[in-house]
Formats: sequence, structure tokens, C-alpha cells
Amino acid sequence: MDIIQTREFWYFLIPVVIGIVIYYAGKSTKDEKELLLVLFKSNQILSLRIQERLKEYIDKYNAGSTFAFPDNNITFQTYLDTMTEQFNSNLSDEIFNNIKIAEMTKPRLESHIQSLSKQNEALIAIEIDTNLLFKKQKQFY
Repeated sequence: MDIIQTREFWYFLIPVVIGIVIYYAGKSTKDEKELLLVLFKSNQILSLRIQERLKEYIDKYNAGSTFAFPDNNITFQTYLDTMTEQFNSNLSDEIFNNIKIAEMTKPRLESHIQSLSKQNEALIAIEIDTNLLFKKQKQFY
């Protein structure tokens, strides 16, 4: 047990322990970064799919000036335009690539993941609503 009292032991052990901690901390961050990128791509796909469905609906039923949300005086075309603008400012490939190469701290990653998760839930709800709307509209035509 005299070895524990030597400087050489501590000079060896401390860097090894620090290396192990850094390795596992980096591994956790790497996994979270991968989750962030998967969520981002998922939101891109959902948003594009919804936009495409809205375009299809507007073209098929000539519904660009029809109110999607009458209480707020928002037409389908305005809704589509807003979704497209939001996509371009928040979900573009350029932003994805910037996130992909950026070094992020664990708290920043967690914040982005939480934000994208909420956005994903909202996009799923919008997709369900648009699908129901289209099914309802098909009944009348």
C-alpha cells in the first residue's frame, strides 16, 4: 500500500481517471448530438410532407383564399406561406449542416433536443389535423 503514497502513482492515476471521464462524457454528448440530428431530420420530413399536402389541397380544391382558421382570418395560402418561411428559417439543410459540425455543450444539446421534441409533437398534430381535413373534404367531392 505504500504505492498509493507515491507521487508517481497519482501522476499516473489522475490522468487516467480524467481520460475515462472525458471519454464517457464525450460519448454521451455524441449520442445526444445524434439524437438531435435525427429529430431535426424528422421535423424536416414532417414539415415538408405537411407543406406538400397543403399545396395539394389548395390546388385540388382551389382553397388558397379559403379560411383555414376563420377565427384568426388565416387562409390556407397564408398558413402554407408561414410554414414555408418557418421551414426556411428553422429547418433548412444549411441549419442542419451547421448543427452537424458545431461543437455543443451538453446543456445546449439538451435544450435543442427539448425544443425539437416539442416542435415534432406540434408537427404531428398538424399532420393529423390536415389528414382529417382532407378526408372530410373528399366526402363532399
